[in-house]
Amino acid sequence: HGVTKNSVLSQKPTVSIIIPIFNRENLVDRVVNTVLNQTFLHWELLFIDDGSTDKTKSKITSLCGNDARIRCIDNVHAKGPSGARNTGLDNAQGKYIAYQDSDDEWIETHLETMVSFLEKYPDKIDVMTADPLRKYEETKEVFNYDKLDISNFKTTDLDGAYLFDKSEIFDRQLKGRVVTTQCIVGKSELLKSVRWNERLNAAVDIMYNLELCAKDISVCHVSEYHAIYWAHDDNLTNVSGGHSPKRMERIHSAFALYWELVLTTIKLNKAQKEFVEKNLSKCYAWHLAYHTFEPQKKYTVAIQYYQKALTLLPNDSHIKKAMKKAKFKHFLNKLRTGHGD
Repeated sequence: HGVTKNSVLSQKPTVSIIIPIFNRENLVDRVVNTVLNQTFLHWELLFIDDGSTDKTKSKITSLCGNDARIRCIDNVHAKGPSGARNTGLDNAQGKYIAYQDSDDEWIETHLETMVSFLEKYPDKIDVMTADPLRKYEETKEVFNYDKLDISNFKTTDLDGAYLFDKSEIFDRQLKGRVVTTQCIVGKSELLKSVRWNERLNAAVDIMYNLELCAKDISVCHVSEYHAIYWAHDDNLTNVSGGHSPKRMERIHSAFALYWELVLTTIKLNKAQKEFVEKNLSKCYAWHLAYHTFEPQKKYTVAIQYYQKALTLLPNDSHIKKAMKKAKFKHFLNKLRTGHGD
């Protein structure tokens, strides 16, 4: 490219990479290297430290040394990845924004590929995306080839990439996915116009991406694996660790809040509204009442959630049956212990 690090610094970065980080001294070198190894050089890397108590910050300093493209900024918003990413958006100076997680990786040509499309087709593309590969940290084996099936999408060929039909994007994101956080590279003003929801402690990416897709955006997809998502015991949603009902309560509650927010804050057509209500009802009845509260013998709460589910799907016989059983268990539990829950 004939570009040196110093000549890069004399102008504004093309891409701002936002990475929230908290107590990751043992993993930070991987994500630093995935950025340093990019074939594209015009970037700034913003680590948003969420109050680390280990050596994360000094490790970043020792790894990055005098590379002025890399900054470590303290999160000034609510604790958690959402607040940290919002702090990142506040500080990003690039023309485009990319997100990465502190424990994941990109292929070396990720930024170069995405920027080349965005620069070549500024009127046609707002956001570039690709596929993530999901692997187990311990064994390094792939457990999910998360390939977006575009066979039934309406697309226009753009230099071998797929430009999606604008009218389909929101609906498809609502019911599955079009964009993936770790693979997005998009126009800065657009990505800054959506804030990360600081009330959610799971399903945050899904909410952000859906709000992004609700903005009538144009998305172009490269049908290649650009990110590696590592699953390990320290992941927030814990794809590989233990699933105790108590631990899952936090996650299921967040998903219920996600569907509630979609229902109350985003403009939906009739079919979309029915889809969301069905998912919210399933979340109340099965994820929360049946799998979370009943195993903890919190029958009163479980029954309340079955009732909430039935207000959305009043004719669902499975939910009615489950609620009846929970009431019976509650009754037996009362007899046995002499009090309710």
